[in-house]
Amino acid sequence: MGELLVAEKISKVVGWLKKETIVDQVSITLYPGQIMGFLGPNGAGKTTTMKMLLGLTSITSGSARISGAPVPTPASRIGVGFLPEAIQHPSHLSVGEYVRFHARLSGLPDHDSEIEEQLRNVEMWDYRDRPLRECSKGMRQRADIARLLLCRARLIFLDEPFSGLDPCGQVMLKELLVSLKEQNISVLVNSHAAGILADVCDRVCMMNHGRIILSDTLEKLLTTSKTRVIAQFSNTAAASDFAAKQSAVPHRMQEPADIEFLIEDSCGLNELIKAIMAAGGQLTAVAPVTLTLDQLFVKVLSGQRPEVTGGNA
Repeated sequence: MGELLVAEKISKVVGWLKKETIVDQVSITLYPGQIMGFLGPNGAGKTTTMKMLLGLTSITSGSARISGAPVPTPASRIGVGFLPEAIQHPSHLSVGEYVRFHARLSGLPDHDSEIEEQLRNVEMWDYRDRPLRECSKGMRQRADIARLLLCRARLIFLDEPFSGLDPCGQVMLKELLVSLKEQNISVLVNSHAAGILADVCDRVCMMNHGRIILSDTLEKLLTTSKTRVIAQFSNTAAASDFAAKQSAVPHRMQEPADIEFLIEDSCGLNELIKAIMAAGGQLTAVAPVTLTLDQLFVKVLSGQRPEVTGGNA
């Protein structure tokens, strides 16, 4: 599978007398049908990175390609769509008129059948005659995605798409992103909503101060080097006695006679399991310890070393 988007050490420097690097040697690769999330605090450089890849602002150093075409050549924009955080929609147009208008702007035939197909894809066909001024933000976003699909977009950039959406709107947008992936459409989404990104993204890049500090698949990012082991004993006394003998291993007692251990390495795990079985205990759980994306995000930004197996920047 060939790369759809490749960025190699792209940087953005602004200022004349006093220069400031706001994006610093960012490298990413995105394949067809992948959803990649940019996660970071305000001012991390996420939106600027998107605009560099779209050719909306210049790249100071480094290079990028979309579908093999160098950014920012016109060829690199073919099949690319962008939804910024805030759009001034023409309030006097209906949903259907808005999509048709953009089809004509793009030089595409505004066939009713194609407009219907794309509005149905985003569950907006029943609202085609509703004025945009009467639509919620989530509905307007779906209308925007319909117009991008009508223009045959294969790569879509979304800047803070979940901002201002109510829970129902967030769920509908997540479902829409998953449906885009099923159509082999790639999405690069910039958001502060770590929990939502964890639900839809294949890969996540964490940015801070213009640099990517972690980048990998979600599975690798969220899996730690620790293993959780829960052992059950016949009574509280037996559990307490075993826990005392394993005092060097981090653990905590659970009711009624269970002990939860956290093991750092496979050798220690094997030894602990043997000791539990020898003491007459039963294993009720052996599983890797995973973090939520929110937890990982907080750990990384607070300067803690994330105990993850992946995450090469």
